[in-house]
Amino acid sequence: MTYNIIVDLSHKESIEEFPDFTLGDDDLEVEYIDKNEGPIDYDLLEDYDILFIGNVQQTKDGKEDKFTKDELLAIKRYVGEGGGLFLTTGEGGDRDVPMKMGSIRVLYKMTGVKRFWNGLIQESPSHFLVNKQNVLVTELFNHPITEGITEVVLPNCTFLTITEEDVEDIIVTSEKAEFKYFIDNDIGGIGTVPVCVVSEFFSGRCVTIGSSDWLIEDDFGLDAGDNISFLTNIIKWLSFET
Repeated sequence: MTYNIIVDLSHKESIEEFPDFTLGDDDLEVEYIDKNEGPIDYDLLEDYDILFIGNVQQTKDGKEDKFTKDELLAIKRYVGEGGGLFLTTGEGGDRDVPMKMGSIRVLYKMTGVKRFWNGLIQESPSHFLVNKQNVLVTELFNHPITEGITEVVLPNCTFLTITEEDVEDIIVTSEKAEFKYFIDNDIGGIGTVPVCVVSEFFSGRCVTIGSSDWLIEDDFGLDAGDNISFLTNIIKWLSFET
């Protein structure tokens, strides 16, 4: 089978290349919406299994990172008619940008995420890898995405506030997790909060993760733990293969 993924780079995303890895006997075809291309429309998306948006660098006064009303309608139609949306953020989340100013929270009806917190998770010693910002997860909730996965590493991660309907958290922090709030650099306990959630929107599916650097090829990214298998499961679930 061939999985077709389109990667958006037209809204100041920091992840500019989708990981190059092997899915066993399956093929991965990746295309890009480059920085100077767009806007996103349904005709552009409809032939792809997954739309990937990797860590939009949010600004309160910039236009480069803002989705237009027409783009949002196109994405909603795409997901609603059976497409997959794969959204990742990272430290700083949505930078507290208001929804009306273009925060990625505008996608909440699909993702089920109503806030991406502006800061950085710092895990307890038993739940990080080498450095406290490398969140190490060994307890994952039961879901096709977590099947066969024993260890996931999510570096430079924020946490998510989710809606109460049609969204399921499958990875959470430990009870002793702390958070460094970028607005004042204060560090406080957050306990058990979501960092990876899944949702369904009409005929489509969404996966949202508070880290993007786990997709980069290094010791704490794609090469760490079961991250490659985790990504494989995400692609298959979003493509309705599991």
